[in-house]
Amino acid sequence: MTLVGSLDPARGIMAAIAAHKLQIIQTLVETAPDAALRSLELALSSAGSQGALASVRDLVEDETANRFVRNNVLAPIVPLCARRVSSQVSFPAPVLPRLWRALKSVAAARVEEAAARCNPWDLEQGSPEVFDELCKLAAAGLRDPENAAFDSVRSLCDPEQLALCLQLSTLTRGCLPKLAEWVSRMSDERAAAARLAYRDACRISEDAGPLLLDILSAHLPDDWRIMRVISAVMDRPTDRYLASSEVSQFGERILTEIDETIALIESFSFADGEKVGRQAAQAAQKVQLQMVEIQQSVDIAKDGPWGKRLARQKQAMAKACELRMDQAEKELDKALPTRPISMLAKKGARGVAKLLEEPDEAMIRRAQSALAFVAELRACADKAGYGSSRTKVLEKLNARLDPYIEDVLHVARTGEGGDSAVAVKYLDIAASFIAYTRDDKTAEIVRRRAAAAIAA
Repeated sequence: MTLVGSLDPARGIMAAIAAHKLQIIQTLVETAPDAALRSLELALSSAGSQGALASVRDLVEDETANRFVRNNVLAPIVPLCARRVSSQVSFPAPVLPRLWRALKSVAAARVEEAAARCNPWDLEQGSPEVFDELCKLAAAGLRDPENAAFDSVRSLCDPEQLALCLQLSTLTRGCLPKLAEWVSRMSDERAAAARLAYRDACRISEDAGPLLLDILSAHLPDDWRIMRVISAVMDRPTDRYLASSEVSQFGERILTEIDETIALIESFSFADGEKVGRQAAQAAQKVQLQMVEIQQSVDIAKDGPWGKRLARQKQAMAKACELRMDQAEKELDKALPTRPISMLAKKGARGVAKLLEEPDEAMIRRAQSALAFVAELRACADKAGYGSSRTKVLEKLNARLDPYIEDVLHVARTGEGGDSAVAVKYLDIAASFIAYTRDDKTAEIVRRRAAAAIAA
């Protein structure tokens, strides 16, 4: 007797999976994140046309096709069903599949029509009308407490808010193809189109205008760039006007994020390594871009509510970055220890490399984090006002690294003044450090000199 799902020697293939097990697998496939589904599809692409894996592959392919149609039909709200800032409009991830199942149960024929129209030829001509019709049907179903098909969706979120988002789908879908141009190359004609879309939204509901902007921001790689659209809609308003308007939340959200980033720069730990140091510097770069965005999109007054706050934030960010950069030299000293040249050496005089003990991995990790932070600030330091401080820090770091490398090379070649094997390890570490303070080319030169010293 052959067990279900086991290898049958007589046939040489995997027997079919039992129906109840297949149902479990189907549930897992339907609830898998998009990234996991893509990985499954790739992994099963070479499965044969028979056997257990073929059944699983068919399930994955069907779910992939289903999601493609679903994500095109519900495109306006898809990015809202992902993790967003608490003050932004968002819905739990299960809302999408449950909403789609509800539509299939109440409008199966329309869903089939949408699937048929969901092909490259039709999509190139713009979104078919059936897409917006399905969104309107979903909005109506959510608002109808007697419609049990949508009960599972209503249990997850505010049904009225989701219904309003779906009601705005026609407007949203019309804006999406223009959105990239609105945030990159705004013109008078494009600004007029943005204003018209905003007014049309406000006619639907008093809160629909800001909601439309929030939905559009979710479709941007950097959601804070929606300030450019807001600027066009309101003809570059003053910060006093915008701070008291119905869309003040967008500017306040950016300013709050800047405050949070300043706190991050002040508190992140070098002990967490290079990745965290880079991320902190990239957060500082983002803050610089956000500050520029607000200044270009809004007429900022020095004594205005946002003008005062921005001025304080600029000073606080510069101070925080300068303080953390100044700490890099101390971290470098700990990672590359030295000893005095003689007992009579003056305090603070440069010592020679101490090459008797193995490198301290914890200290190296801290130094990498600090140096990565300094290096990654290159993109924004000058514009943010702490470029000269960064230059001075780099000069000190290089003044520390250059003679240290020469000392270690000497020990690696001759064995005088330390352990040559330990010296080789420190050379590799120093080379990795100088890649941060100078560039990869300089680091490669150090490594070649180290290899030559070992060969000699």
